[in-house]
Amino acid sequence: MALISPILDNRTYEQLREELVRRIPACAPLWTDHNASDPGIALLELFAYLGESLLYRFNQIPDATKVEFLRLLGVQPRTARTARVLLAVSTELAEGVQLLAGREATGPVPFETEDEVYAWPLDVIGVGKAAVPPATTAAERDRREHARIARGLAPEDPAGFYDTAEVPADPLAPGAEPLDVDATLDRSLWIALLRKPATDLTRLAGRTISVGVAFDETIARPFSLQALDADDAAVFRSANLGEDPPAMLWRLWNGTNGFTNLEVAGDTTGGMVTTGVVKLTLPRTLPDLSGAPRPAGGADSPPPLADERKAALVVAWLQVSRPRPVSDAIRRVRWVGLNAVGATQARSAAAPELLGAGTGDSGQQAALTRQRVLPGTVRLQVEEGPEGWRDWQEVPGFIRSGPGDRHFAVDYETGIVHFGHGRVPQPGERIRVLSYRYGGGIAGNTGAGTITAISGPGPVRVTNPLPAAGGAEPASLAEALDAIPAEVHRRDRAVIAADFSELAAQVTGVARAETLPLLHPDTPAIRAAGVVSVVVFPPEDRYQPNAPMPDHALLRRVARYLDERRLVTTELYVIPPTYRRITVSAGVRVKDGYQVDAVRRWVELILRQYLAPLPPYGPDGSGWPLGRAVRRAELEAIAVQVDGVEYLEGLILTEPPSVTPSQLVELERWEVPELADITVTGGQPLPPGVPYEPAPPDAVPVPLPPEVC
Repeated sequence: MALISPILDNRTYEQLREELVRRIPACAPLWTDHNASDPGIALLELFAYLGESLLYRFNQIPDATKVEFLRLLGVQPRTARTARVLLAVSTELAEGVQLLAGREATGPVPFETEDEVYAWPLDVIGVGKAAVPPATTAAERDRREHARIARGLAPEDPAGFYDTAEVPADPLAPGAEPLDVDATLDRSLWIALLRKPATDLTRLAGRTISVGVAFDETIARPFSLQALDADDAAVFRSANLGEDPPAMLWRLWNGTNGFTNLEVAGDTTGGMVTTGVVKLTLPRTLPDLSGAPRPAGGADSPPPLADERKAALVVAWLQVSRPRPVSDAIRRVRWVGLNAVGATQARSAAAPELLGAGTGDSGQQAALTRQRVLPGTVRLQVEEGPEGWRDWQEVPGFIRSGPGDRHFAVDYETGIVHFGHGRVPQPGERIRVLSYRYGGGIAGNTGAGTITAISGPGPVRVTNPLPAAGGAEPASLAEALDAIPAEVHRRDRAVIAADFSELAAQVTGVARAETLPLLHPDTPAIRAAGVVSVVVFPPEDRYQPNAPMPDHALLRRVARYLDERRLVTTELYVIPPTYRRITVSAGVRVKDGYQVDAVRRWVELILRQYLAPLPPYGPDGSGWPLGRAVRRAELEAIAVQVDGVEYLEGLILTEPPSVTPSQLVELERWEVPELADITVTGGQPLPPGVPYEPAPPDAVPVPLPPEVC
């Protein structure tokens, strides 16, 4: 069996000759004799013959050579991305359990903890003072008046009434609503530490606890640029999305003795902005709230718990809020947990590896045991004679390497270490790698509750209350080759519009990115000099599959990535897409021999894919273009291409809530369509919004009672 080589350019001699002849009128219009007897044609045939030979040789280039071309150009293909997850550890030991960084958590794929965590026998519950709407009944007004009297407030004294709202224990449970901390009366999140049978407060004094907080960072729907004011638009500016973490104030409630400020030993939430872990150092003297009066729920008191059983287990109250000068808000909280730690879908090499000895030649290579190496994790040393082992530096390429620089590069996908320009290991000098990490891929995006074990001393349990996210496969060789022109052109800098969208697409979690030059979100209809807005689409949205919307966390990642690469004079905004809702109702005439329901479903599917905002769908496979109008005639042409469709009985295109049919739906240059509803029937199309369901009976069905003997 012959081996099939990759075809890069399979044009034949005849095709090359024909292309050259067709160029003659454009390049030399006076040359009119194209017969084989013409000397010029003879020269063209000679070049076509030589070109065919060159193409044959070019088609034999193996993949390894292409990879070397990429390395010579300084292009590093996208590596595998690691998924990240938040773990919650629990134990029943009174003295707690210490888990060092690098512990392996097992599930469908292995994860490693990113930090140390000390697990204590405690439960936790997050609550807030959720303001209630004005009273509408006499009974409700009387209840509030009794509460006012119990507080000793005069009728003229202002009072804010609230209910104690809890953060969901299971953030993914049906109907679980996050707690909007900014909407509470005191704009504070209160965290109650609950006793377990083994809890010993004396062991907690002066120790560190790890509080995990998960935020709901979804963007409110419907989103429209035209509805934004100056303050709303400023949220999406890259400088604001990537700004330094705001200040936060953590305090321990001491009952009637007020509060004690707590020291923040570590924070991966960015100042209570994004999901992460806050490490707090408790004071050396802890107040024992056991048997103490329940919180009164006033201005300087936690809200009372409705569950008496939980209220009896409270041993301490924590409060987090913004200090007085800070205007930032703590947003919607979807989960709060204790003994939390972040973990990455990666593993560390089990032991140091000896890679052999140097040869003194440029271009030396040595292979690591594992593949899919994580960038920046390889610690390599070379034994340099009397000086002993010396550290070498990992670099992405050798363009900036000098003659004496101790540099090495790693092919992360294959795990091969390269020594290029600069100093190279000399003959007899041994090479060793002390440590490195490897992993990544889409397999790390596991569901909630799938991680169930963790290595370490002592009996502990572990789970992940939220799904892991961020894992992605490395770029294929074809993708890397296609990216060469753009990579060489921009050199990791964002200058023209295409640079912004292509660089944004490199961020994990971005399925599509579009650049809108001269568009300011505050005034989208007016072109603004020096402003660039990047529209970001996520790969999926389980709540609105037809209109995927990114969250604030993804926008922040894109803003930080682009902000480092933009020109200083460019004002950059990273915004979500704006959707224009449309409805489609189609009626088809099905050919004989075809099943009506099957054809109807295929027509619905092809229209959904054609109007989809994400690749590989849309008119050109890149998602529906921004600002492209939706035409009824275009949708009709797509629908009749389905096998089994004889012709269309009709197609109705509308913009809800209007039910007036439209021939054309014009979109602004920043808008894409959202297919709010689609109905396909056999025969005449149904009116917009009318579902496809059985016909109603002619009379009201009434069951007869059983006969009684």
